[in-house]
Amino acid sequence: MALPSGQTVVIKRAETEFGMLCGELVADLERYRPALPPQASEDQILTQLRQRVEVRLAELYREFRVDESDADLSQDSQFAIYRREVEAVLLPRYARIAQTQNQLEQAPRRAWQGRDLYNRLSYALGLFLLGVFIVWAPFIPIWEKWIPFALAALAPLLSPFLPDLYGAWLNQKHQVALFGLAEDLDKLGRSLPLPQVSESSDGKRLLAAQGAAAAATAPRESS
Repeated sequence: MALPSGQTVVIKRAETEFGMLCGELVADLERYRPALPPQASEDQILTQLRQRVEVRLAELYREFRVDESDADLSQDSQFAIYRREVEAVLLPRYARIAQTQNQLEQAPRRAWQGRDLYNRLSYALGLFLLGVFIVWAPFIPIWEKWIPFALAALAPLLSPFLPDLYGAWLNQKHQVALFGLAEDLDKLGRSLPLPQVSESSDGKRLLAAQGAAAAATAPRESS
């Protein structure tokens, strides 16, 4: 699932309704996450995420149940179970993940420090090892063996114009954390009670069809 920033949210393909619902909710929170203040505490982030979930959870639940009505979900026992688990499991874990990722992504960047130094050294080391391999491998048709070493020497200066290796590594770690959260939520969904027939979308259609059939047969029986 792609975000407007171009990053991709890796969400595990869920096997339960609760897992699918949480996957969509996490993807929505990921789009909301950059708007969170970088220096906000975990409690402050949790409060803002809870406000967002209050709006989106009901909307997503209605989409999954194909329910276009504005019926009050306070009487829906299955929605109450999902909301309870989102409050107890998803929100605290995602708040920690979001706080860590925002602090790393929005940290001030200084030349030759932190992520900038990591990128410069990584490119220099990578090109140096490439040069060693070219010198060792006689089958590579590059006669000027000094070229990779020259590039390795220039890499620290050219690094700001090259792809951000440290940022890519941070994003990969973040995706692994989101994948683990989605997997745990899907496992949790397997242990939750199933909705009653009268509360599921298929059950409502089945009961409506049964009621229509009973209404159609009643005049025949009376005659």
